[in-house]
Amino acid sequence: MTAAHVAPSAAVPRARTRKSSAAAQPAWFTPVHDLLLYAFLEYTYIGLTPFTITSVDNRVEGSPLVQVAGVSLCFLSFVVMWPRRGQLLLAMRENWAMFLVLAISLASTVWSQFPDLTIRRAALLVCISAAAIGVAVGVDNMRAFHTKLFGFMTAVIIINLALVVVWPAQAISDIGVKGLYIQKNVAGIVAMVTVVIAVTWTFGCASWSGRFLGIASALLSTFFLVLTDSKTSIGLLVLGLAIGAMFYAAQKLGPRFALLAFAGVAALVAAIGAILIFFDFDYYKILVAFVADPTFTGRNELWAFAYHSAMKHEWFGYGYGAFWDVGFADDPLRKLEPGTWLGDSPVGLINQAHNGYLELWLHIGLIATLIAIWSVFAAIGRATRRAIETRDAPGARPVFTMIALVLFLHLLHNFTEATLYMRNNPYANIVTLLIALTSWRPFPRPKRSA
Repeated sequence: MTAAHVAPSAAVPRARTRKSSAAAQPAWFTPVHDLLLYAFLEYTYIGLTPFTITSVDNRVEGSPLVQVAGVSLCFLSFVVMWPRRGQLLLAMRENWAMFLVLAISLASTVWSQFPDLTIRRAALLVCISAAAIGVAVGVDNMRAFHTKLFGFMTAVIIINLALVVVWPAQAISDIGVKGLYIQKNVAGIVAMVTVVIAVTWTFGCASWSGRFLGIASALLSTFFLVLTDSKTSIGLLVLGLAIGAMFYAAQKLGPRFALLAFAGVAALVAAIGAILIFFDFDYYKILVAFVADPTFTGRNELWAFAYHSAMKHEWFGYGYGAFWDVGFADDPLRKLEPGTWLGDSPVGLINQAHNGYLELWLHIGLIATLIAIWSVFAAIGRATRRAIETRDAPGARPVFTMIALVLFLHLLHNFTEATLYMRNNPYANIVTLLIALTSWRPFPRPKRSA
């Protein structure tokens, strides 16, 4: 057979691939996906009514504006998902645990003590999660996505810092800078996540001008984080950057890093053993020695209350969103006897367990909480593996490094704050997006003719 006979037949599959690719990606897809991305980020990190502190009654009734926004984002995500239904199925297969948690949250309406609250709050969780998943499955270029995320989060930090100067009465609280948010801990989360995004984006830059922008953003975000005085986020950021440095060293040093890591782990184990022996295995003395407040600002009492409450509905919980903010008469803290700070707290002041694992246990039970934890661990594993591998498209490695770090810090953060699968929470929203993004694959493009 001659070359003249081979060429036409070889050109046929290329034409088909080009046609199918064009059909899979309509012309409107990119602008609609960008709209979904920025609308999701605006909803998550700026909000519909910034500076507004809702009352207990308003939290029970819910905000119609928030509900309309959540449904709108959900429908927009369906528009994005349809051309990428193959990628969506892949995300569902690899992240089955996340989708199962969302399904259980909705199903908990059946056994909820307040089914009207559960259906509304679980539906909002699912709508915002759908928006995050829609953003993830619609990503074409990981570096471009990282850049858009970096740019938006940097702008959010600049807005928060500008508010400190222009409107200090609103942006500064008695215990730290809160910026756009209702309290300093939320501002600390936003700053911490932005630093991780900026640092990993900087390592993906090929030009010095890009590196300068990345370093400037990281410094601004760190400055804002310090202003918030959010000790949890500050400590987690230091840990996260140290782990990121280990990633970088592992790539540069190769086998030599394994020896250094082994020596470091051995030294750490020896130090922990020495501390335990020195304090005669008295864990309270150890806490007093290394932690300024061993009660974690009274959280130990709240954790004990949440644990005993969770054990009363151990396997299925009280229903998603059906424990806190359920009205004055049914508030769980009203059942406590006065005489402690928790029992004397005004109704509505405490509306979370300040521990994400106990909080989710209260909502949907122990088994579902374990599935939720597994969903994050599994995503960390996928992101770590793909951050180390080199087979992904250019620019993907810094993104997967960022995902692994943010998810790992998320698990640690939930020991003192409740953000695990919590609706309308900046950390929970971005985590859903990042979990779904661990299933990302390069979108197929038509091959060029020889």
